[in-house]
Amino acid sequence: MNSNTHLKPYGWLLLILLAAVFLRFYNLAEIPPGLTHDEADHGITAWGITSAGVREIYFTIGYGREPLYDYATSAMMTFLGSTYLAGRITAAYFSLLLIAAMFAWVRRAFDEPTALLTAAGLAVGFWPVMTGRQALRSTLLPALLVLAILFFWRGLDGLKNRNPNLDSGNQRNILFFIIAGLFLGLTIYTYIPARALWIIFPALLIYLFLVWRSLFRRVLWPTGLMLLVMVVAATPLIYFLATNPASEVRIQQLAAPVLDAAAGDFYLLAGNFRESLRLYFVEGDATWRYNIAGKAWLGPLMGLLFFVGLIFSLWHILFHRAKGDPPWDRLCGPASFLALAWLGTGFLPVLVTGSNLSTTQAIGLQPVLYLFPALALVTVGQVKLGKKPLKQSRWAVAGVFLLFLGTAVLTYRDYFVIWANRPEVRVQYESTISTALDYLNQNGAGSAAISTTTPDRFHSPAVAQMRLRNDTLELHWFDARNSLLLTDMGESQILIPGFAPLSPALEDYFSTAVLEETLPLRESDLDRPLSIYTVDGEQMLSSWETQLFPENVQFGDIISLLGYDIQPSTASAGDTVRLVTLWQTYQPLESAALFAHVVEKDNSPIAQEDKLGVPGYSWQPGEYFLQLHEITLPAEAAPGEYPIAVGVYQQSDGRRLAISGADRTGDMFPLTTLDILP
Repeated sequence: MNSNTHLKPYGWLLLILLAAVFLRFYNLAEIPPGLTHDEADHGITAWGITSAGVREIYFTIGYGREPLYDYATSAMMTFLGSTYLAGRITAAYFSLLLIAAMFAWVRRAFDEPTALLTAAGLAVGFWPVMTGRQALRSTLLPALLVLAILFFWRGLDGLKNRNPNLDSGNQRNILFFIIAGLFLGLTIYTYIPARALWIIFPALLIYLFLVWRSLFRRVLWPTGLMLLVMVVAATPLIYFLATNPASEVRIQQLAAPVLDAAAGDFYLLAGNFRESLRLYFVEGDATWRYNIAGKAWLGPLMGLLFFVGLIFSLWHILFHRAKGDPPWDRLCGPASFLALAWLGTGFLPVLVTGSNLSTTQAIGLQPVLYLFPALALVTVGQVKLGKKPLKQSRWAVAGVFLLFLGTAVLTYRDYFVIWANRPEVRVQYESTISTALDYLNQNGAGSAAISTTTPDRFHSPAVAQMRLRNDTLELHWFDARNSLLLTDMGESQILIPGFAPLSPALEDYFSTAVLEETLPLRESDLDRPLSIYTVDGEQMLSSWETQLFPENVQFGDIISLLGYDIQPSTASAGDTVRLVTLWQTYQPLESAALFAHVVEKDNSPIAQEDKLGVPGYSWQPGEYFLQLHEITLPAEAAPGEYPIAVGVYQQSDGRRLAISGADRTGDMFPLTTLDILP
């Protein structure tokens, strides 16, 4: 910093980082527009670490996930409290750390201009900006991987010209390898693709063995030490996963192409390979949640520069010189080989999963993706036009500046204008549920229930845990497409969005509700409208009791059946009958389900529907709900009189609740009979 020659590069770096800060922190609380259940689940886990002392080596929530991101978010929550914004700030911070670390490595491995241009690509590219604003564990992987590569390279560079005997300088270089091993071990705690990315270091050793034996001998055992440190650091997680293989549901779901290939069938793997090659600059991830559907990782111009950079990298690898003019004396050949190995290894997960969700599955290669356009620009800049190289032309410098400025402008447009306002994105990020929660933060009191298609605890309720700040409100969840919930015998609120509307078969049971307000969502929103009702619980329950045939059957000490109605009571084969049942709950029942069977005389079902719109984990004493079953009779059903029976069971093990009472036994209760006409 004391030399004027460094002032200009660091000035450019500051400008690049400021651009990155703006693109990652601008309106971060509102964009993405809402919250996904994955982000919310991370937030809940992080808050459990902060407030309840949770200390797990692996979180089995959802499909299972590595823990480091949750612990990092927990540290942020120590200052910010229980807010989803802590997760997004954590992601943005590691995204900035990635840019700085990548600049440091590329500057050391190649040169300063290449480092600046690589950092600029990472700062303003659409993909890095997108991932830098998502509260997901995958955001940690690239930053920690680049830190591991940076410290590895510092050790490698230090050993390049040193005597292999351990002097004080070499001891410091060995320390760099140890630090690299620690960071590499930490990547295993971030995201599944990290389990393959360490392979780039043994691959580099093979390359050095072939082209640079003296350096290979110097770095062989330090690299082995680094990998040993990585294994030691990752051992607790490795041991847990080895002894609890069922905890990784996602691995089991995605393993089909690999398993087929192991059996000699490469059809799925080959199809994924052909499809995934389009990701770079033809057609990207089609999932709106993490991308503008179909947007490639790089645009046409950056894609062309990427291809040119690949060619130059191959040239460096094949015609590497250990000594000579810069940048050749900076280990440019080994660095290019490492970059290509990194690119290929980071691409491996996409070969397994396919192009969908590739923006997260391939996140390990994201940093090096922007190195190749930078290499192309710098190498072309060395071409002489007349007596001076192109890089000394003001027009060339202005052109490169405009390239990245234009990329930044396009990223702003694509992310903040197009992607953030896309109706599909607002659905994916549950913007309607977020709007409902914001309303309840301001106007809710007592008891309220929200209809949603995902009332289980890890979806919409998880979003509420991160966004609801009204301590005076008791919130409940149900699916109005097949149920109605009464949480209070006094006055309460029921919110019904357009994506989980009230079933027409239940409208007669909702006639006493009063529409208070319809929230003004966007006209383009797919989940419109959001209707807010006030209900008098006692009045509505009394109305239900007059519309239903009364019963009083208790299942264990969990729940009671209080009434039912079936329409029609006679039907023909192939028809659909609608059964509405009224229940009162006494305590929660995890993984509960209700079944309704049309049975023969031996109680074997000929038609059935198992459904529950009010999840069992949320059942509270004194609540009432209606459950709708729509049962389609088989076309081959013989005419006759068939009993209709109902019951309760746990989906986790299939165990049915027994009917309690001195005069009743069994685990299913016959309500009435259905006449199937000839």
